[in-house]
Amino acid sequence: MNTRKYYSVTEVCRKLGIKPHVLRYWEQQFELKPTRNSARRRIYTGAQLERLQLIKHLVRTEKLTVAGARRQLTKMSANPTPIAPPGDHRHILPWLKKELLSIRALIEDADR
Repeated sequence: MNTRKYYSVTEVCRKLGIKPHVLRYWEQQFELKPTRNSARRRIYTGAQLERLQLIKHLVRTEKLTVAGARRQLTKMSANPTPIAPPGDHRHILPWLKKELLSIRALIEDADR
């Protein structure tokens, strides 16, 4: 388990595989408020890093628009799941199951 408390812009960008301008854009669009260190540089908490990983997943993997990703985050925060250790994706399984059942219903309706 990682015990670090804060991550720099460079570290976050490296971990997520994104450019700093993308990080700044996501900060604005998803209302992330990184704190600043004594040198006035932006630093991120572990929780913010996890949220950014989820945003990246929604935007890059799920191919949601920024507005769609915001809506999905709102849905997920309205129905929170237990927090799992980093790298453990079991926390998204209830949401994923619900989404898959919705897709299944759509397919079955289309077949009728």
